[in-house]
Amino acid sequence: MEISERIKINMSDFKKISEISKIIEYSETFFVAGHIKPDGDSLGSALALASVLKRFGKKVCVYCCDEIPDFLRFLKGIDEIKRIAKKNDVFDCAIILESIDFSRMGDIINPGQVKRIINIDHHLAHTNFGDVNYVVPSSSSTAELVLNVLEYMKVELTKNEAESLYTGVLIDTGRFQQINTTPDSHIACAKLMRFGIDVNDIYKRIYANSSVDTLKLHGLALCGIETIFNNHVSYIVLKKSMFKKIVSRDLDTDDIINYTLKIKGVRIGCLFREIDKKITRISCRSVKDFNVLEIMRRFGGGGHKNAAGCIIKSGINDSIKLISDILKERLNDDDI
Repeated sequence: MEISERIKINMSDFKKISEISKIIEYSETFFVAGHIKPDGDSLGSALALASVLKRFGKKVCVYCCDEIPDFLRFLKGIDEIKRIAKKNDVFDCAIILESIDFSRMGDIINPGQVKRIINIDHHLAHTNFGDVNYVVPSSSSTAELVLNVLEYMKVELTKNEAESLYTGVLIDTGRFQQINTTPDSHIACAKLMRFGIDVNDIYKRIYANSSVDTLKLHGLALCGIETIFNNHVSYIVLKKSMFKKIVSRDLDTDDIINYTLKIKGVRIGCLFREIDKKITRISCRSVKDFNVLEIMRRFGGGGHKNAAGCIIKSGINDSIKLISDILKERLNDDDI
């Protein structure tokens, strides 16, 4: 059945999509990459784009400097991803996805190796480093923006391409539960489902495929969950000693922070991960209008208004106190 509902695109973004289409048409060689520590949105968008470009007869390589999460290895083309571009490689076009700046990809290519740069992103904290910058912070995901481009180009997606884009929207909306989920998100997914994807199978591969060690780690983390400021803030601590008890990988911790917002009344949730005695990785989530990105940016971090993170060069206890003090300043007196 044809889905007639259209995603609303303003005139400025429509012109950018048109420019992107022209660059793609006249370019022959492509470098495609997303950010370090890849997720379903950056990888799904990259793989879908690369597949379409190859069907156009273009020469395309997808790059990622970090390890691919196991739960995303079902995506078509994942095994063809390369780590770094050769120093003598030259590309007509680089399509950079979900990266706030060029360096966010990691040191995998020099800007001088590409003739044109297309920047597609949905971060609020972004830099216009491309020749064309299609950046829409109100969008749920980069995958949604890539779909807009491909629809403009009248591309009939394959099932695998639709599966990759659906994965991007699914993950970046937190299974359509996060505040960034919009009517456009659902419209995009309805269109992608038209290409025959199995949404239940995608869900199981991503969210119902955990190892026993992962679940044990979640259990240890949840035993120590804390709430402060009249239950408006919740946080979880992951210490290095916890990993000594369980044979687990770094990628297994990503979903733990979501538990912090499941407590009634909590507005801000934090995960403090001990890297070593003097370095702590922090992730924050929030509901409604509380902007955690502003706090994380104080420490050189990034992300979105309601989902952001940073690294602090302090021990875990000092980091907890530092973030707690800032949150106390930001919360209303009635909240604490």
